[in-house]
Formats: sequence, C-alpha cells, structure tokens
Amino acid sequence: MELTFRSRHVAITDSLREYAASKLSRLGRYLPMVDEAIIDLEQEGGENAHRYVVQLTVNCNGTYLRAEERGTRLLPVLDAAADVLTRQVRRYKEKAYRSDRHLKAREAAMVGKVAAPEEVEEEEEQEVEEEIVLGRVVRIKRFQVKPMTEEEAIEQMELLGHDFFLFFDADADTHALLYRRRDGTYGMIIPEAL
Repeated sequence: MELTFRSRHVAITDSLREYAASKLSRLGRYLPMVDEAIIDLEQEGGENAHRYVVQLTVNCNGTYLRAEERGTRLLPVLDAAADVLTRQVRRYKEKAYRSDRHLKAREAAMVGKVAAPEEVEEEEEQEVEEEIVLGRVVRIKRFQVKPMTEEEAIEQMELLGHDFFLFFDADADTHALLYRRRDGTYGMIIPEAL
C-alpha cells in the first residue's frame, strides 16, 4: 500500500512515517485491494498551537473510506484515526460480503420467475425561500468520479459518513447529487441541460 503524507504545520519525520505505516499495515489484512492511503496531518492554529487533526483516506478500487480525529497529542490522534478507519474497512468488507451473498441468493430465487416492475413514488418538494448570504470559497476538493448505481452511491455516502454525495449515475448517464433527508430517507438531484 502506498502512503501519501500531506502536512500543514507538522514536520513529517522518518519515525512518523514508520509509525503510520505500521498502524495502517493492518488494513491490508482486511482489504488487500487497498492501493493508496492518504494521511493528512494538521496542527490547528499554526506551529505553536497544541491541537492536531489527522485525516486518513483510503482508496479501495474507487471506494473511498475516511476517518478524522482531533486531539492534543499527534501519535494518539493517529492511533484513534487508524482505529476508526479499521472499523470502517471491516464494516465495508462485511457489507460487501453480505451483499454478494444476498445477490447470489436472490439470483437463485429468481430463476424461472419474472420480476414485477417496481412502482416509484415521487414526492413534490415545496420551495423554501431563503436569504442568500454572499461568502467566499475557502476550500476546493477534487476527486475522481467513477460510474456507479444509486445503491453503490448510498453505500459510499454511508461509509464516508456524509449527508450528501456527488456521483456519476451509470443508469442515467449523468452526474447526480445524493443527499440524506431529515426523515432519514434519501433524495437525489439530477441536473438537466437547458
């Protein structure tokens, strides 16, 4: 697994690299297909502050898993983030295993049967007028987008712990924004050209 370090106000020493490599090496036991891990280290408030932020991101065949932890000492924060990421990787692997077994059982049950088309209910949303506050962009994130289905996008969003997820919908052949609604269901925004 390739480790990429990105730092802000934190010196990356050889001992820190070795420590992080030993902590993240156990991820390979659960998912040997993890090809890259990004380790973001930041000392909030500059070099004289005493609060660290560690963000670990792994790419597993296009599925991104991320953990972020904060604290006053760097190595314990790195340990905590590695533990969170390990739990996410285990959960991802178990989900993929259960999903694979479920699909195989479903295919076996469907042999000789024709599935009825599912009815899709659309809910009309009321427009809410809000005051627009002008601001500025303080961070830009770029990421590769692989085509996926709605189910894969929901799974990816849940694994990342986000309330929204931008993806390329393979079925609709367009970009789509998946989001979690207040009632726990999901909504999707699909742009249309004028």
